[in-house]
Amino acid sequence: MKILILDDPGLPGPENMAVDACLVRMAERGEFDIALRTYTWEPHTVSLGRLQKGLSGIDRPKLFSHGFGLVRRPTGGRAVWHGRELTYSVTAGSHHPLYADGIEKSLGAVAAVLVAALKGIGVPAVMNRAGRSGEGFGRGPCFVSHGRFEVMTPDGRKLVGSAQARTRGAFLEHGSILFDNDQPRLLDYTMTHEGSEDTTEGVRRKLVEGTGTVREFAPCASPVDLVLPLQEAFMDYWGVRAVPVDYGMIPARELTETAKDFAL
Repeated sequence: MKILILDDPGLPGPENMAVDACLVRMAERGEFDIALRTYTWEPHTVSLGRLQKGLSGIDRPKLFSHGFGLVRRPTGGRAVWHGRELTYSVTAGSHHPLYADGIEKSLGAVAAVLVAALKGIGVPAVMNRAGRSGEGFGRGPCFVSHGRFEVMTPDGRKLVGSAQARTRGAFLEHGSILFDNDQPRLLDYTMTHEGSEDTTEGVRRKLVEGTGTVREFAPCASPVDLVLPLQEAFMDYWGVRAVPVDYGMIPARELTETAKDFAL
């Protein structure tokens, strides 16, 4: 089994999404069986889900004037602020069990690995086995709702926000493991309309009260501290130890051209 384990430095949003999209194409071509990638974002960036309409109320001029970025993800879901977090992506071809076993089983399998890695650095993470909650904020950001198989704190707050996409030949899941809660910042860059203040404050309260972070349980931890435990947890799940770590086969021109697809 050919496996890629990748750890990238902080990249701008379009480049981060371009790498994930290129990995999907590589998986479709059978160039590897499965890949785990970890990365961060520089500058902080708002991402919108693939199916969200327009800019979903994001004040792009204000966001850009403050030095932040805006991208569209190749996966579904809703708005996420990418800042003080570690992002993971898992990509596999259609022959791999994570694809063949269907969406629910793949979500559960990845969540179980994330839980094991987080416990390894002292975070008592659990998998949400209930249905989705937070329907009252159906057009709100990602972290106002809790989906089945998402990773939570023991008291039911969302710790990891994840999204999944499938093509005919590959599977992609990526998600944000929060070290600090930047999610309320989304509302500072969301255009409000007359009569919407109550809803905005309700969403803000949900983002503050319903979101958990790694540093609540491991105050000295940084995203880099989770990279190796996460890699080891996935290797244990896959039953391997030595893996390739280079993906220089992605041409720089392909990454540049692909990045244009996600910039907003």
